Amino acid sequence: MSNSTLAAPQLGFGNVSKARAARMNTPDSKRAIQIPGTKGLPAVKAVAGQKSERGVKPFPTKQSIVLCNSVAAMLDAQIPLSRALEFYSARLTKEDLRLTLKSITVAVDRGDDNHKAFAGTGRFDSTFIGLVRAGTMASNLSAALRALARRMKTNAEFLAKLRKALLTPSGVLVFLWGLLIYSMTGLIPNVEKMLKDMRVEPDAFSGTVFGFSHFFQVTYIPATIGMITFALVCWRSRSFRDLMSRMIMSRWRLLRRIVMGFRQLTFIGTFEMLIANNIPIADSLETCARTLKNTPLEKELLEVKLKVALGMNLGEAIRRYTSVDPQLSHMIEIGEKASNLPEQLRLLRDLYEEDTAQQIEFFTGFVGILSKVVTVALIGGIYLGTYLPIIMAGVKLMSAGM
Repeated sequence: MSNSTLAAPQLGFGNVSKARAARMNTPDSKRAIQIPGTKGLPAVKAVAGQKSERGVKPFPTKQSIVLCNSVAAMLDAQIPLSRALEFYSARLTKEDLRLTLKSITVAVDRGDDNHKAFAGTGRFDSTFIGLVRAGTMASNLSAALRALARRMKTNAEFLAKLRKALLTPSGVLVFLWGLLIYSMTGLIPNVEKMLKDMRVEPDAFSGTVFGFSHFFQVTYIPATIGMITFALVCWRSRSFRDLMSRMIMSRWRLLRRIVMGFRQLTFIGTFEMLIANNIPIADSLETCARTLKNTPLEKELLEVKLKVALGMNLGEAIRRYTSVDPQLSHMIEIGEKASNLPEQLRLLRDLYEEDTAQQIEFFTGFVGILSKVVTVALIGGIYLGTYLPIIMAGVKLMSAGM
């Protein structure tokens, strides 16, 4: 990726009287020079800069949802894509977003494929690019953009619910970790010393608490450093987050079903749109694979494409060479035999949308309850570990006095 400086006396987005320079990220110098000499930007000079350390930032999710719905409405009104993007960009206040859309507009006007124009900005993921390509192939780009908006909205709502379920308990757990450190390194040793001074033998529970305190005092510093390091690596490294996600998914069936639901829903929606518009099955499968780039389904669908080209039935190939749910391959097989495959795919799409939404609700509710249970357990453990030895010692002293 390269940063490109666009020096523009007149950017063409509103009244700009003074010369100024705008910086945007582009995949290469070729993309940067697409803007000069176009309508609205007559005097822009593009200069390729040094590489950005962080790379290109993705197009904001909320803006992407509004963009897809707005452009889809204009496409339904027979407004060309380049003009629809131009009309939409006029309402944006952030200059980098306007320049991104302007770059797409220029690329489309110059004859680039729609999906290549979006991909050239480096700000849209493979699913977005794949669905734009599928919508263009099916001559139904507005439907593809609306499907994208639905998918992004569902994903954003899931992440918002998950953050809501985890944010407060996570803050409480951080506080409790600090309280646990204070208790095990300060309060518990004082209680142990007090009992020794009083020459009172600790009971079994108190002895266990004191033993854990000794262990905790040795390990809490490296444990704290490890947790902070883990959090930082998760925050900074996408590959590490993906690795952790795969590990958790392999152990947690519910999360695996949600992720697979999203992937299968993307496959079904894309495949249905293409098949309904008479796109050949081989081309449809290849486009679906590109839409699901960097997922196991990408290679699986390409394998299905090869098997179908060799004469195998689509439903059988999906059942044997993919990891999708059995009901999905079964209904595709029925649709293939009954010659109503688009109808079966629409039924599957509606089914998976409803099923995925229900699983998300259950997952976020379960995570919220689980985090509260862990919080209460930690509070109870700290309280009992701190005060119960004192209470038990008092009972022993009273018994001895009697």
